Amino acid sequence: MPALQVYERLLVAGDDLRLTTTLLVLFRLFQSALLIIILYNLYTYDHNPDIFLHAGCVTHIDNYWMWYHSSIAACYSVLAYSIVGAFVEGAIWKISGMGTPTETERRRKLVPLCKCLFAPMFVVRSAGFVFGVYIIGLTRGYCECVKEELMNSLDDMQIARSFCPNYRQWFDLVKILIVTMGVDLICHIIIACYILRKRFRRWYDRKRMPKERSAREKSWESTCRRCCECSSIMTCYIFGGRNLTRGGYVDVAIALTDFLDDGGSLDIVPSDIAAALICLVNIQKQKQIECKNELLKDTSGMFAKDKVFSTRILKLFRETNSRSTHNASINSVRSNSMRGASSLQQLKSISEHSYEYDDIEQGFGGPLEMRTSMDENDLPDTRLADDEIQKLQKFMSLNETLAKISFRLVHHKRGIDFRPQLPKILSPNNEYDRLIIGEGARLCRVALAAYSWMLYVWTNKCTGCCVLTGGTLYNACRCKLRQCSKNENIIGDNWCGWKHSAVMKSLGIDESDVLYANFQNGIGVNPYMVIVDRAWKTVVVAIRGTLSLEDMITDVTLSPQSLEEVGEQCGFDGSGEHCPFRFNSSSSHNGILAGARRIYDDLARNKILDQAISHEFSGFKLRIIGHSLGGGIAAMLGLMLRQKFPTLRCLCFSPPGCVFSERTAQESKNYACTYVLHNDVVPRLSYESMINLRNDIIEMIARIKVPKYKVFNANLMPGSEKEVCDKVGKHLHKEDHIPQSKFWNEFNDYKARQQEHTSSSVSPFKMTLPGRIVQMVRTSEKLSNNPCSCVLSCVKCTACCGMSINTKKYKVKWSDKEDLSEIFISPSMLVDHFPYNIARALECAARSYDIPLNQGRDAIFELSRARKPKH
Repeated sequence: MPALQVYERLLVAGDDLRLTTTLLVLFRLFQSALLIIILYNLYTYDHNPDIFLHAGCVTHIDNYWMWYHSSIAACYSVLAYSIVGAFVEGAIWKISGMGTPTETERRRKLVPLCKCLFAPMFVVRSAGFVFGVYIIGLTRGYCECVKEELMNSLDDMQIARSFCPNYRQWFDLVKILIVTMGVDLICHIIIACYILRKRFRRWYDRKRMPKERSAREKSWESTCRRCCECSSIMTCYIFGGRNLTRGGYVDVAIALTDFLDDGGSLDIVPSDIAAALICLVNIQKQKQIECKNELLKDTSGMFAKDKVFSTRILKLFRETNSRSTHNASINSVRSNSMRGASSLQQLKSISEHSYEYDDIEQGFGGPLEMRTSMDENDLPDTRLADDEIQKLQKFMSLNETLAKISFRLVHHKRGIDFRPQLPKILSPNNEYDRLIIGEGARLCRVALAAYSWMLYVWTNKCTGCCVLTGGTLYNACRCKLRQCSKNENIIGDNWCGWKHSAVMKSLGIDESDVLYANFQNGIGVNPYMVIVDRAWKTVVVAIRGTLSLEDMITDVTLSPQSLEEVGEQCGFDGSGEHCPFRFNSSSSHNGILAGARRIYDDLARNKILDQAISHEFSGFKLRIIGHSLGGGIAAMLGLMLRQKFPTLRCLCFSPPGCVFSERTAQESKNYACTYVLHNDVVPRLSYESMINLRNDIIEMIARIKVPKYKVFNANLMPGSEKEVCDKVGKHLHKEDHIPQSKFWNEFNDYKARQQEHTSSSVSPFKMTLPGRIVQMVRTSEKLSNNPCSCVLSCVKCTACCGMSINTKKYKVKWSDKEDLSEIFISPSMLVDHFPYNIARALECAARSYDIPLNQGRDAIFELSRARKPKH
């Protein structure tokens, strides 16, 4: 960067020419080698012009020698051009590797060199190519003339072939040389056309008014509409698209305009973005390596291992917390007796054992950095409230609760504070943790089945179509197709009944277990089903996630809608709270709130849950589940149904990252749980995370402290964890040591303009994930631990039945919304969202925790009690 200005702005920067010039130098050397061989053969060729004169192909012998000397001169001219071009391109290669992307002064000589290589050389290249084609045509004409005149004499014909260059092997090299010159000429003609087009476009734009933001949004809206229409037609509407309306693309256009359109203020080329992405990926890999190493360590904490000390600290904490508000600091109450080093001494006196200061810090996972500038209000809220401890004690005794609590040492300017917190890693001895994993693994398969026949065929590539087709033929013989037998509880199925059939075959249930299924789909209309899990005594409402183009439009709905009206209708406090919703001019509703409202009204109209929970399946628990978009709708639907069914729980598998505003998200922890797999991009996806990703990428360009080609060369091959961590320090400046440059100033001005636009046009409500967050972190990089791909799923059909897949490759931990506020760029960011991979990871975790999935919920508690150590 900036873009190279050779007559017009190009799509490459000055530091992007290293690879191109390397190829061009090799190309020139190849041409020079051909020319040397051709010249050698021309000099050693046994000339016999008399045969051409005898055949009447030339009128005078001087014409032959003029043709010969012209060929020699042309070869020398092209050879000189190739050598000069190689030297100029070598100079460009050297200068292109100087300086960082923002240090453009060191590459200022590139423009005159490129102009010299382009304009004067273009004339020589064109003349050489035209003359070469003329010489080849002239030679072929002479040889054809000799062939026709001497056709009746075999001896003369053999003599003609021996003396005619057209029949010599080295003459093929002349043809190859002309082809290379033609390719070279065509490439430069394409560049010339591009430059002329840019110049005409610039002249045309001067006569037009500059585009306003609304015009750019309309341009993106029309582009998205055309792409979706083409995709629908090309897929024969298998993935929807019939119900898309013009107003459905408004939020897509707004998001793309904010994310991609800089108004021409930043001079960035594609290679800058590629280098910045590589550096950002290395930083994110370093974070993940540190997180993985931390999870692989024992994080229970030293204080938690000493029950006497833990009991006294917890008692002090609970007494203090009962007299203070939920957000008050422990240190504010005992500030007179616990300040600085004295607080540490008093904490030591509480315990019957003596602890060294370094040992105390090591007990919390390593030495903590002193932050003298941190204010008490800046401390993270990681304390346990009384209600949280009481909930925890429903599953564990007091001693077991104390064993699970660790105390984190926090430094701030008023002294030292100890914050009790739960460990992040779910414990195999904790009944509550085991229930979270077991129920998630069990019901994730139901969420997978909600995708009906498409995902059934995908996960059973070898037998899926055959099984469903066989079932259709069998039902046709028994006259049980959709046209023959009407089932009022199955709505929107296709004519062959594949959707309903795929659900039953995926879960291994019969028709009586499917209480209701509505497979209709549109903008704001999401398919869902109500089934009964008799083994776990659960009624499950499963909502399908994103599968059609209509679902994708719903996913990117950015406009929040107040929950106050819905709260009054459903009996919860929705004042000041919001959920994604949009009302379009085409009278169609889309968004998570609209999808939840439609399902709520449909359930109430058909009285499905009332009849199931109150009568036929009395005593069964209610679970509302969904994957992706279905997970967000499940959380909203659970909030709407809680007053009627207070014991319901919602399991959200990889929901979008913008479901609830902050207060509702905090309250939803009482009934909802979100499951996230490793680097899944969808739970991290929100307006704020996209803007932060864009700014991080642009900032990486300014932080690069080496030439761009070194960044690419260092990341051609995968390296070890140590090498990845070393790359960050070698290639990037520290965040607080970014050198000043013209680009850095332009970027700061751009951020200021974007901040002003965001504050005036974007909703101030911060949206986040619902419920408590369970994240499955992949701790191994072996091939067997990679996510499921198309090839591996095909191989699975023929794999050995005795092959063991019981590998402990995931660490299951509790996460906060801040842990998922950053989008991680990785090869698995999309496949981690695939529902089959989430189900596979949860089942793997359940096996490692020795959780039975087919024996009911009570078996988890029985095995958990059996695993507890006896005192």
